[in-house]
Amino acid sequence: MPAEHTSIKVPRHVRDRLAERARREHATLAAVISRALDEADERDFWSKIQAEHALLPPAERAAYESNDAGKDDLADPGDQAVGEEDAW
Repeated sequence: MPAEHTSIKVPRHVRDRLAERARREHATLAAVISRALDEADERDFWSKIQAEHALLPPAERAAYESNDAGKDDLADPGDQAVGEEDAW
């Protein structure tokens, strides 16, 4: 089954910007738009996390920041012990 397509109307300068980026990245216009939306969604997600973190009581926020909670420790050997069969 072929993918469904639709058309959208955008100002010419927007279409030109999309086309230029697509040329530079060797991508389609759809890929450029999709990536822009994904990046905007990620920025929104992290902005919400930061806003929620800012609402924590000062003592709780300080405790969170002091013990590196929520930060990746990619060097942690325990991370390697998680097998594919282990559920996250």
